[in-house]
Parts: sequence; C-alpha cells; structure tokens
Amino acid sequence: MNKYQTLLAGAVILTGAVPVIGKTVTVEGILLDMKCYSELGVTSRAHGKTCGKVCAQSGIPVGVLVKGKAWTLATPSTPLADYIGDKVKVTGTAYAKDHVFVPTKIMYWSHKMAMWMKAK
Repeated sequence: MNKYQTLLAGAVILTGAVPVIGKTVTVEGILLDMKCYSELGVTSRAHGKTCGKVCAQSGIPVGVLVKGKAWTLATPSTPLADYIGDKVKVTGTAYAKDHVFVPTKIMYWSHKMAMWMKAK
C-alpha cells in the first residue's frame, strides 16, 4: 500500500467515527464521564445517573461515544451532569488528532417526553 492509499484508508476510518473531520457536523452517541469510561469502559445509563453524574458535577470532562470511539467534549461538564449515560446528538467541530469535539449544540433524548430536548 503506498502512502496515498494509507492516507485515504485513514480518512475513511476517521469519517466512519465522525463524518467530515474539522467541519461542523452532528453526531449521535452516548454521553460519558471520561474518567469512568477511560478506567472501566462504563457507558450505562444507570451508571450515568449515579457515579457519572457526580463525576461530571465535580468537573471531570465528559465525552460522547460514537460508533465505539470516545470524543472528549471541549465544554464545561457541570451543566451536562444530568445527561450522562443518555443518548445525545452533538453538533460542532471534530478534531481527530486529539479526539476532541467542540460542541455548539447538544440535544439529549428525553425518555420521559419521548423526544429530543436541548441540554442546558
């Protein structure tokens, strides 16, 4: 495989996780507290409503798990504490080099209302 084929293959792999890296995109995934996810691989809603919520409230970074890849959100975590473990839609810019996503809008799936709601 030559270097151009390798670069193209890498681009395809990256766009599978978050389409069009470096441009404004919307992705859907699970909101995580990055501490417990990094250490234990925890993604459950039950964890999110207990330990995950406490982690986010204490300022530990949050992220979004998209197709098996975790992206750290470059935003304050405290306002998102209630949504850890929930399905989210995040609009913003993805930076593949650092696996960082800079959000401009975050929506969460409200189980109570059965619809997408804007996060605080």
